[in-house]
Amino acid sequence: MADTQYEPADIEIYVKDKGMVLKEKSLVAYEKSSKKILGIGNEAEALAVQNPESVAVQSPLRQGVIADYVVADLMFRHMLKKAFGKRHFFKPNIAVGGIPQSVTEVEKKAFEDLMYHMGARMLTIFEGSYEKIKKEMTVVAPDKFESFHIIIMIAKNEPERYVAEELANLLQYAREQGISADRVGEMLREIQ
Repeated sequence: MADTQYEPADIEIYVKDKGMVLKEKSLVAYEKSSKKILGIGNEAEALAVQNPESVAVQSPLRQGVIADYVVADLMFRHMLKKAFGKRHFFKPNIAVGGIPQSVTEVEKKAFEDLMYHMGARMLTIFEGSYEKIKKEMTVVAPDKFESFHIIIMIAKNEPERYVAEELANLLQYAREQGISADRVGEMLREIQ
């Protein structure tokens, strides 16, 4: 896929008393010439495969945090609408999980701002998987866990794929800067 920049994390949406209701890639496809958004989630990936010359794909997330606020807003709104259809939660309590441990306060604030902008009444941000959060919360604070209407997980279930894609991005950058792939390999061995 040409002009593809993304970290294809899975966005999983869990709803109280229902479990997982949606699992989509964190992708947005847009027309290269006009920048018009053509698809979001799994549909975006399919569009890019079908039309690599005219469609580009990107993720508004980088390493589990928001890199493009406007596109992230569109993506999460689309996914929540897809998960709930016409039914809408009024001021839901939302938890966002799967955020990396290395998240900065600014990056955390971007998630908080986004979720409150989307209508959250209360927001909690967690590290770790849904299963880990559920296990810890049901032991430590079961009432708090039960208070969440929606849990949005940023899941990275294919770590080798993400590493390979990051290396491909690194090699692309190195080529643009005139650094050979062999030299990049040497540099990687030097830092081990």
